[in-house]
Amino acid sequence: MKFPKFLSRLNKICAYICGGTVFGASLLAVMESLLRKVFSKPTSWSLNLTQGLFIWAAFLGSVWAIQELGHVSVDMVRDIVDKHSKSPKRMPRRVMAIIGHIPTLFVCAAFFYGGMRLCDRAIKFNSYAPYNFKFPLIISYSAIPVGAVIMFVTVVFIILDLIKGGDKYL
Repeated sequence: MKFPKFLSRLNKICAYICGGTVFGASLLAVMESLLRKVFSKPTSWSLNLTQGLFIWAAFLGSVWAIQELGHVSVDMVRDIVDKHSKSPKRMPRRVMAIIGHIPTLFVCAAFFYGGMRLCDRAIKFNSYAPYNFKFPLIISYSAIPVGAVIMFVTVVFIILDLIKGGDKYL
């Protein structure tokens, strides 16, 4: 089973947004450093905005990383089993890969639930980040459930690809 094009495109868009937010946050950090150290005139808003951008970058970038195998994994046991297995379809390694992805689904569900609770509180209490600049926390918090849903769907398709006999995620 090939990875769905719509999801691959969505994850690529997430990767570009991630890159853009990291670039923007980096520019803000450099600007704030210059304003603070050189001109002794720090801003009251750049820290909150930078934090929000990095939260979005982390949750959107992780989606692309898992699709393109850019995340950290420990394959030692799977490699040993694969080396000693005579299975033509690498079935023991395939089963271990599927079992290894299942906890990710539970983590995504937990992130979604926690992120939705944070978003609910931010809306209910009209929460803003501290300091002078009133940055709505819902902007930062919404990255958590959005990233969790996209990650969940991506991992489901990875598991389906493994079940159908795909080799990319072995």
